[in-house]
Amino acid sequence: MPRLSWRIFAVLWLLGMPGVAALAWLVLPQWMRSLDTPVAHLFIPEAGIAVLALVLALPVGLGVRLGPSVGLSAPLLTTWVAGRSPQRALRYLALPGVAGGVVGAAWLVTLALVWPDNLTQIDPVYAMPLGAKLLYAGITSELVMRLGGMTLVMWILWRLSGRTDRRPGWQLGWWAVLLSSLLWSLVQLALAWGLWGGLSGVLVTQLLLFELVHGTVAGFLFWRYGLEAAMVAHAITYLLSHGLV
Repeated sequence: MPRLSWRIFAVLWLLGMPGVAALAWLVLPQWMRSLDTPVAHLFIPEAGIAVLALVLALPVGLGVRLGPSVGLSAPLLTTWVAGRSPQRALRYLALPGVAGGVVGAAWLVTLALVWPDNLTQIDPVYAMPLGAKLLYAGITSELVMRLGGMTLVMWILWRLSGRTDRRPGWQLGWWAVLLSSLLWSLVQLALAWGLWGGLSGVLVTQLLLFELVHGTVAGFLFWRYGLEAAMVAHAITYLLSHGLV
């Protein structure tokens, strides 16, 4: 990768590390205990941080390497790393990000009111302290789901389309948004099922509906406005819904 790309990779990777630490200290021990494995008591958060740091490098590297080919990027951080003023990028993505966060919070609270089952039964992240939740969900998970996952999905669709002489159009873009949202929803469901065993139909429906809608909103923001817009939306979703679900 060019020198600027390496610098962007380093900044994005470091940006995701506080969320990695929050996950390793607050969530992984609980997951290990819930699995009731013989080695659960041997889990060391510092080792979890080291492993997750290496894992995080993969989606960040994919996003930085493949993103420019399909028009996906982190425009605010890119302009800052390049030494240019980020004010224009900030004005461009701030309002869509805030709007997406309000929509996401309203949707999550609505689901919690319609189905009062506690979401911490299927995802311990909901029980994290607010600051840790914002770091992990708002930043680290967006690096994995959007920068890495959605970029890879869009790049594969773009290559399969046979029209690599130009960037993806609206149709391919929407397919990437929807498919990446669906894939991540299924990953979340499989993880919850593996941790907690059989889930009720209500909890499965609740999880899939939230992940699909949120993934579509965040994916659209990433595609049209940049990664930071999706990060802002995800963080505001949890900020406004904290304590209500």
